[in-house]
Amino acid sequence: MKVESVNNSISRLKQPNFKGQGIDVTKFIRNNLAGKKFFNTFDKVNAIKGEIGGIVINSIGTGAVAPIVIGTNPFVKAPKGASEEEKKKVKDTKWYTAMRQPISAILAVLFQVGALVPINKWIDRLFNDPELAKYADLHINQSVLNSNMTLKSKAKAQLAKEGIKKPAFWSQDKQAKKDYKAQIKALADKIGAKQIDDLTDSFEQTGKIKIGNEYLDNKSLGKIINKQIDGYIGAAKELKLDNDKLTFYTNRSKVLTDNEDYIRQIFDENVLKTKMKNDTDYAGLEKYIKELLSKEQKPEMKEILQEMLDRPEDVRLNRIHNTLNRIDSIKSVCGNEYKQSQYFKSMTDRNAELDKIITKFTNAKLDTKKPIDDNLIKSTMDEIKKVCSYKEDNKFLKGILHDTDTFDSNIAKLSKKIHKDVVKGYKKFVSNKFTAISQIIQILIGVGITLPITCNALNWVYPRAMELFFPKLSGVKKAGGDK
Repeated sequence: MKVESVNNSISRLKQPNFKGQGIDVTKFIRNNLAGKKFFNTFDKVNAIKGEIGGIVINSIGTGAVAPIVIGTNPFVKAPKGASEEEKKKVKDTKWYTAMRQPISAILAVLFQVGALVPINKWIDRLFNDPELAKYADLHINQSVLNSNMTLKSKAKAQLAKEGIKKPAFWSQDKQAKKDYKAQIKALADKIGAKQIDDLTDSFEQTGKIKIGNEYLDNKSLGKIINKQIDGYIGAAKELKLDNDKLTFYTNRSKVLTDNEDYIRQIFDENVLKTKMKNDTDYAGLEKYIKELLSKEQKPEMKEILQEMLDRPEDVRLNRIHNTLNRIDSIKSVCGNEYKQSQYFKSMTDRNAELDKIITKFTNAKLDTKKPIDDNLIKSTMDEIKKVCSYKEDNKFLKGILHDTDTFDSNIAKLSKKIHKDVVKGYKKFVSNKFTAISQIIQILIGVGITLPITCNALNWVYPRAMELFFPKLSGVKKAGGDK
């Protein structure tokens, strides 16, 4: 049974093209929405994230919102029958208390943010500098696969050697600042990619992940490999067709074969040439499809034409070609004469083959509760390669698995990819551990050092600032204290 071609068609349908030829669809949608400014503003706000962002946002709330809430608190008021002087005193006292908030917010930004930046750099260096990180556990050692902060620092240093410096803070050249950031990101990504490639080569040759003069323990490596296998299982499940999709593809196959002559007629190459000046005449093709849609009487054909219009303009022509090819594929599966039951069986056979692959992946997973030696790691990696590979002459399996990120017929290429996936998994594993440790260190430093300094500074600055800027309110507090 010839099923490679229909599997190809199904795979293409299950993997929508979110990028056309040179067009980023996500960007296109965002740039053409009425709320475009909202997205741009949200991106800028999103840049203020993490611990520093939390402090800044909290300080804005403390300094701008809290004083109004405290100063206008309706539940704090003078007792009944109070004189005007007593009422005024209560009101002034509320505002005296309220003004503590913006002063507290300013000090929090000055002391906490001011301390957090160098603290973060110190923590990052502690686990990224080879001379310092060699004393750290391999679960948080980032000396071989650096953190984003260190990668950016290396990129800045390299650009500086090339004479490319960061534009001055007060520079009005926004494009220069933007270009510099783009250069930093591109170079940091390049350095990071090379680090991953180098560790991948080492891992592929030795079967072990080496960091400095030490090797990652096999239990941790086994957990990372298992997590990667789970990712491959997920990829195989994505290729399966659930009952709804089986029904959809079966019904669609009937629509395509029943209307084959008409479809081939309206999308004949010579007809399309009269409607489009060239292959990139997207407007001409759109106009033609809309004309066909306005004249179409059959609901099922209207649906197919509408689906073509819903695609990005630069992939519509490709969609037409795929539709024509799919008709050939369907007929090929059924021996050149369409039989719905035979076509349905070809798809259930596809699911059955994917189930076998999922079972093989599941059986390949390591039992991390038991001892794991080097040979077991090697045999597991070999088994993963075997499950992820297919032979070119196996048309059925090739039709299901080709053009996917997980599966390949090139063993050497596949081996490199699988080892790289595990190395990427190790980097994520270390990054998560580092983030947790970093946050604990920040909390300890904040509670033990930064917070006491901020509180003492507030107790000293607050009364003096009130005397200087709000002497009348300050006088209220003094009068209350004298009593």
